[in-house]
Amino acid sequence: MDKNTQRILESAKAVGQRFVFNVASRFASMQTGEKYGAGMGSSLEFLDHREYQPGDDIRHIDWNALARSDKLTVKLFREEISPHLDILIDGSASMNLDDTAKYAALMSGVAVMRAAALNSGYNVSAWIIKDRCEKIPETNFDVERWRGTDCVYAGNTGKTLVTMPPPLKPRGVRILFSDLFWETEPETILRQLTNNAALVIIIQVVAKIDEEPDLLGNLRLVDSESGETLEVMADKPIIKEYIKNFNRHRNYWRDSCTKSGAFFTHLVAEDFIKDFVPQELLKTEILVAGGK
Repeated sequence: MDKNTQRILESAKAVGQRFVFNVASRFASMQTGEKYGAGMGSSLEFLDHREYQPGDDIRHIDWNALARSDKLTVKLFREEISPHLDILIDGSASMNLDDTAKYAALMSGVAVMRAAALNSGYNVSAWIIKDRCEKIPETNFDVERWRGTDCVYAGNTGKTLVTMPPPLKPRGVRILFSDLFWETEPETILRQLTNNAALVIIIQVVAKIDEEPDLLGNLRLVDSESGETLEVMADKPIIKEYIKNFNRHRNYWRDSCTKSGAFFTHLVAEDFIKDFVPQELLKTEILVAGGK
């Protein structure tokens, strides 16, 4: 690891240690009968009482309270969350795009989330997605020898995630880091990730050139994963159409996450590595200040 990368990871880790996960508070306002997380497990924690309202599940009526107070009340529950974070890292070659800060942003994003989770008392597992999902040994996350996260795979990691998923912790928090440049439908992937999860966070990591390429003229494009080449004449209308399709793809993922109960955000690499602060996660209070 070069000294610049080590410096970036150390800075990102320090930022992450300023925050903690706020998952329990985020879901504490759930009404009776609603799920605390996306899981369907039976491990429910009693939360509070409130007055019965038409349409409430009668199974949650507190009959003992009725006998004592002559008032019809229901019990509020929340599904217990396992204090565990699974981090899934897209190991495809597009995550290590030449001449961009994409890989640095990916690894520093992982460092921030991992540090915040440890700061919250969570256990953390990390997985690199290639032709299969490989668990990254805990010792590999020592800043001095960050290993096991090379993004060089020339295949569909989205398909891998669906067909050979890792053994994720039930009722835990799951974070996927990827540019989402997959042909696999978002709903298929999200169905896999949200199954029996407390919270799923999708973090799209892109470079500025992914969002708004400033290349014009005769170009020879090389697919970073397949190695296939394409000769194109890029003019402003073509670039405009590309940006339109890029935003359509991002919005498709965002809408799919909303429907699946997952949270979607994105990081622009060159901006993120300036301060390593995941602003949207702070705005929604998934992360809150509280740490070193």
